[in-house]
Amino acid sequence: MKYKKLNGSWVIVLKRNEMIIESLKEFVKKNNIKSGYFNAIGAVSSVELGHFNLEKGGYTTKSFNQPLEIVSLMGNVSKKGKEIIIHSHIVLGTDQMEVLGGHLKEATISATCEIILHEFEETLERKYDEDTRLNLIK
Repeated sequence: MKYKKLNGSWVIVLKRNEMIIESLKEFVKKNNIKSGYFNAIGAVSSVELGHFNLEKGGYTTKSFNQPLEIVSLMGNVSKKGKEIIIHSHIVLGTDQMEVLGGHLKEATISATCEIILHEFEETLERKYDEDTRLNLIK
């Protein structure tokens, strides 16, 4: 991972075989980021996606082990107590020009991932919501 702060935002470049969520958590911790939002493009070799079912109160997941382009990756950084929460959704393109998408559980970079993270000065705090059974931003 390489990164640099430019005009108040961070440019983070992940390299081959790095994990997106794991790397973002490491970056946030190392740089004492309180909260923010990000977007990215790049490519992955494998990914685990999730889809939240409100009635069942949980995620179904599906893994893909194939080369995929990151068409769109967006998310936010928040905290639940001292825990860093990366909440991210991703759209991926196949070699057939079809798309897959969902909640990003984790993904392995195949070539690169170029992330722009906009940092907030205050902390976004999450709290468990009984109605949705999710940890929502307060």
